[in-house]
Amino acid sequence: MHRDLQRTLRCVEAQAGGGQKPSPALAAAQGGPEQKNSWCARPRCRAGLVCPHLMHSKCAFLQMCNLPIKVVCRANAEYMSPSGKVPFIHVGNQVVSELGPIVQFVKAKGHSLSDGLDEVQKAEMKAYMELVNNMLLTAELYLQWCDEATVGEITHARYGSPYPWPLNHILAYQKQWEVKRKMKAIGWGNKTLDQVLEDVDQCCQALSQRLGTQPYFFNKQPTELDALVFGHLYTILTTQLTNDELSEKVKNYSNLLAFCRRIEQHYFEDRGKGSLSIRLS
Repeated sequence: MHRDLQRTLRCVEAQAGGGQKPSPALAAAQGGPEQKNSWCARPRCRAGLVCPHLMHSKCAFLQMCNLPIKVVCRANAEYMSPSGKVPFIHVGNQVVSELGPIVQFVKAKGHSLSDGLDEVQKAEMKAYMELVNNMLLTAELYLQWCDEATVGEITHARYGSPYPWPLNHILAYQKQWEVKRKMKAIGWGNKTLDQVLEDVDQCCQALSQRLGTQPYFFNKQPTELDALVFGHLYTILTTQLTNDELSEKVKNYSNLLAFCRRIEQHYFEDRGKGSLSIRLS
């Protein structure tokens, strides 16, 4: 085990904009040791769904690696990140953003969740991770920035909350334009909300079938896939939107709910504070 990494990893996030229900996962993650030159950052949770999912995935991954973390809020974390994406980790003089590069960085320090898998299992794991990123992440972006009810009632206010007028409006409209352009480029520009929710349901169905009755996707030990899926599902289940249609898609699969509860209990409750605010019925 790489003791320097274990001692110095600090997780820095931005202050929440008030759109999400209290997250015991993040509360527990904030209990790690704080060091001067090591931290992980995310911006204020302006976008509602995507920022929390990223934070939950990385907190879960680092907890699964038994690495203590400290979450710290920064309003300008997006602009501190080398890729412009958040959250990111800062260890010594190194800054690493996004889950994939963070996994590789931590692996280089002697921590890996998938070393026990054979090559076929690793390929399968990567395929499911691509499915999650292509479906759930894209659906979350669509809900936030392309569904007019959500944009008008929630997203613009959340995203612009750290900034004064008129910058709050300018940045929110700029972000919306960027997301809509991306949606058009990948063929989601003309999708209806019902079609997006159907995609989410199909993704959850595939994940539910792969999980089955196992505690984790590859039986008894969690992998990077478990951390990624937990981050998405937990965020969908605990984020307040204009309606519950998205979370209801996840709630249709009892084993996915139990999976989220299991990770929350084992990696956050048992190591610190809080309880999961997900109804399993």
